[in-house]
Amino acid sequence: MREDTSVTGSAHARESDELANLGLQLLRASFRRLDTLEALSVGLETAAGSALDGDRAGQPFQPVADHVIGCLSVATDHLRGVQVTVEDSGGKILPLAMYTLIRSAYEAAGTALWLLAPTARDERIWRAMQLTWESRRQVRSVRTQLGESEDAGFTRMEHRLEELRNRRGGLRGRTLKRSDITSVTARLNDIASFVPDLVLPPLVLWQMASGIAHGNTAMMRQVLEHEQVTPYRNGSASFTMTASVTSLAMFYAAALDLTDQVVTAFNTRNGQPPH
Repeated sequence: MREDTSVTGSAHARESDELANLGLQLLRASFRRLDTLEALSVGLETAAGSALDGDRAGQPFQPVADHVIGCLSVATDHLRGVQVTVEDSGGKILPLAMYTLIRSAYEAAGTALWLLAPTARDERIWRAMQLTWESRRQVRSVRTQLGESEDAGFTRMEHRLEELRNRRGGLRGRTLKRSDITSVTARLNDIASFVPDLVLPPLVLWQMASGIAHGNTAMMRQVLEHEQVTPYRNGSASFTMTASVTSLAMFYAAALDLTDQVVTAFNTRNGQPPH
């Protein structure tokens, strides 16, 4: 059911087969819930006269709703990846890769909620503009690394955003260049109050999953089960790592909760009159 990998750490008991089976049942229930959420997210459209429709009119170049729908696609696709892995393997739980997939879902869903969270149109539009600018800047960075000296597409995008920004008195004069609020850490910290019932704050969940994705053995020891297999020598020893199925089910359910909140926020903004 579980696959091992060796790292250095401290001893920790593994869950019982009974708990592992319970975790697998919880995961399968979450997979059914994902079906519903994915169907809802695929069917999202901007309603005429809604706040999101007004956002699109004020910022037609990669507007808020388009960013959100894209983020939802990323979140549900990564969560589907967990399901495919578990079901195609007959219930095997990879201890590390699962958390990498869930981490991406936290990031995408958290970004979508960050875009929808402000009640003021100017702020929602500004966040979408910042995200557009930063995303395209990353493409320019890749092209620079590949030896391209110019990126005309980036320049056109920046000029278009500046034109749209300057049409709105509340945004005129702001710089589009990356600010702290566009970092993943800042976004997830910013939305904590919108998901008060999440099992842990979204930033904490993301940091824990990110630690595993980045090979942080200290974080692995905090999240994963581990059992010592060799004596300590010069301060280190070898351990086998396994994923607690119940813990994984909890992290997965939290990602679904966050994604569900994005759909709810989208529908709320879709039903409100323009601000």
